[in-house]
Amino acid sequence: MAKNKIAKEILEWALTIIIPVVAALLIHQYLFTFARVDGISMLDTLHENNIMGVSRLHYRLNEPQRGEIITCNYPEDGNKLFVKRIIGLPGETVELFMGQLFIDGEMMDEDYLTYFDYRAFGPVTLGEDEFLVMGDNRPRSRDSRSADVGPLKRSEIKGKVRMVLWPEFKKIE
Repeated sequence: MAKNKIAKEILEWALTIIIPVVAALLIHQYLFTFARVDGISMLDTLHENNIMGVSRLHYRLNEPQRGEIITCNYPEDGNKLFVKRIIGLPGETVELFMGQLFIDGEMMDEDYLTYFDYRAFGPVTLGEDEFLVMGDNRPRSRDSRSADVGPLKRSEIKGKVRMVLWPEFKKIE
């Protein structure tokens, strides 16, 4: 009788620990996670060491849109996450000229930029499953303009940045 009581107690403790751990892992993997900004490529929107809330569920239900800030993997960098802004969508032609962004020949207004890069880029026409991403600090960003990065595949987009949680709360639209 005592052995059954001990086994039942062990089982209860195991379930009390295992269920929340499995739930937390599932939430982290499929719904929501946190990430830290490492670098200056997204200044002035995001700053080094900002802690961001990232929705992993968003892109399971929605297609990426221009202007969204995302976490992504670069093909050559394995599982390391990068934070960038979506600039070009599948099928579009993207060009940078004299610090101005052109999509399909139309000049885009980028009111979030404070750091412009006057080096020419493109024109580049994206494939049906390709997205062009750039940092907001254009002169200091390794992004889709770099030969070792290039356009991203849809599968390399991992989550949508929803908010900065630390050091100061800020909602990201």
